[in-house]
Amino acid sequence: MSSFYPRAGVSVAVFRDGAVLLVRRGKAPYAGLWSLPGGAVLPGETAREAACRELFEETGLLASALTLGDVADATVLNGEGEVAAHYMIAVFATEDVSGALAAGGDAAEARFFADEDRERLACTPGLETAIRNAKAALSKGSS
Repeated sequence: MSSFYPRAGVSVAVFRDGAVLLVRRGKAPYAGLWSLPGGAVLPGETAREAACRELFEETGLLASALTLGDVADATVLNGEGEVAAHYMIAVFATEDVSGALAAGGDAAEARFFADEDRERLACTPGLETAIRNAKAALSKGSS
């Protein structure tokens, strides 16, 4: 049995006036692609704590309330088609944030995009599904 296990990650879909907040990734994997703000869960940290921390580090925004919206997988393959990295990502959703938007941490840029504006972006795999599921969970008010 392999000693390789998926890493725990989080992301946050922040919705405002019909748009969602995306960051352009500044580091691998997926450097240069647009995605939800997020990152790794640190040892001893809950998924919610990690989501709040990553949101703040990458965007300068503080989340007051988070709703679990989805669990997504991101698998990165190497040049031989073998799994180089596997992340299991808890995707949270919120409309309740404060602070001034400013890209930071692993994010090269941070901006809100309406649905039609995302069609022209180079995005991480599975982004639209994660956004759709997060939006649906938020509208149901689940947590």
